[in-house]
Amino acid sequence: MTRTALRPDPAFDVGADRFVAALHAEARLREADAPSVFASVDRSRQVIADVVGAAEPGRPVDAPVVIIGLLRTGTTLLHNLLALHESLHGPALWELADPLAAAGDPRHYAEVRDQAQRYVDEYNEKSPDLRSIHYLQADRPDECHRLLINTFHSMVLEMRYRVPSYGEWLHQQDLTVPYQWHRHQLELLMSRRSTPDGTALTPVLKCPFHTWFLPELVSAYPNARFVHLHRDPAKAITSTASLCRAVRSARTDELDLPEIGAFWRDRIVPLTEQLAHGRDELVSGRPVLDLRYEELVADTEGSLRAVLDFLGLPMTDRFLGRARAYLAANGQRSQGTHRYATAEFGLDPTALRAATSDYCKRFDV
Repeated sequence: MTRTALRPDPAFDVGADRFVAALHAEARLREADAPSVFASVDRSRQVIADVVGAAEPGRPVDAPVVIIGLLRTGTTLLHNLLALHESLHGPALWELADPLAAAGDPRHYAEVRDQAQRYVDEYNEKSPDLRSIHYLQADRPDECHRLLINTFHSMVLEMRYRVPSYGEWLHQQDLTVPYQWHRHQLELLMSRRSTPDGTALTPVLKCPFHTWFLPELVSAYPNARFVHLHRDPAKAITSTASLCRAVRSARTDELDLPEIGAFWRDRIVPLTEQLAHGRDELVSGRPVLDLRYEELVADTEGSLRAVLDFLGLPMTDRFLGRARAYLAANGQRSQGTHRYATAEFGLDPTALRAATSDYCKRFDV
C-alpha cells in the first residue's frame, strides 16, 4: 500500500464513538479531568490524519523485536535494557506520542519531548503511586499501545478508564487493520533512526496487550521475533489490578477494587489457557524466546546474553556498560515500593493458581 492510498478505516470512527459513549456513561470521570480525556480523543484522530498527510511513507520495518507476556512480568525492564543496544531502538514515549514529529526535523525534538514530559508530570501528579509501579519518562522507551490507541482499538483504554461496554466491543473485533496502522505509524517514527553509518536501527517493541492479539500482530509484522516473559499468573493478575487502580485514579475518585480484580482475572485467565495450548500457533511459528521473570531479575546479564544470542546480536562492551549503569541507577525500588494486597481486590491466590495451572505447567512458572 502506497502512502497516497492510505485512508483511515471507518472502524476507527466506530471505535472512537464506542469509547466516547462509554466514557460518558460508565467511566465516572472527575469533572475537572474530563476535558483532557476528551481532548486525547481528538489528538488520536489528529495523529492518524498526520500519518495520512505525511510526505514520505517512512522507512520499512521488516523484523521488529517484540517483547510480549502478561502485564507485570518484567517486560518494561527488558525493554529499557535492550533499547540500549547499538543496533536496536526502543521508541520513546515522545516519539510514540507524535510519530510525524519523530520523522521530522531534529531541531524540533526538544519541544516535542518537553510537551510529552508535561503530560507525564501531570499524570504523576494525579496518580502519585504510578511512579513506583510503572515509571514514565518522555525520553524513555514506552509501550507501543500508543500507536493502537490512535485507531481506538486498544486494551489500554480499558486499563485507563472504566469502560466495560467499549471493552466488550473491542474483544469482538478483528485488529488486523489497526495493526497495519500500527506499522504505518512505526515506519514513519523510525525514518530517522539509524546508526552513525546510516544503517537502519531495528525497533524493539513492548506491550503486554499485544499478547491478546498475536495473530493480528503477526499479520502486520510477518517477520517479527518475540521474547515472551513469564511469571506466576496469580502474582501478575494481582499486580495488574494494582496498576489499574493507580492508572484510573488519575481521572476518577470512584474505584471499585473487587470489580477491578475480577475484571483482570476474567481478562487474563482465558489468555493463559490460549497461551498454554496454542502459543506457537498464535505467532504462526515465528521465533520465540521464553524467559522467566525470576531469571531476568536474578541474572539480568545472563538473560541479556540469552536474548542477544537469540537475536543474533553481540554483547558489546559498550552495551554491557550501558546496561550496568542503567541497573545501578534504576533499582527495583528506585521510584518507591509497589505495595498492594491480593484481598483488597477480592482475589484468591490459590484459586488463581488453580485456574492458570496449564499455563504454569507449560511455561514452568
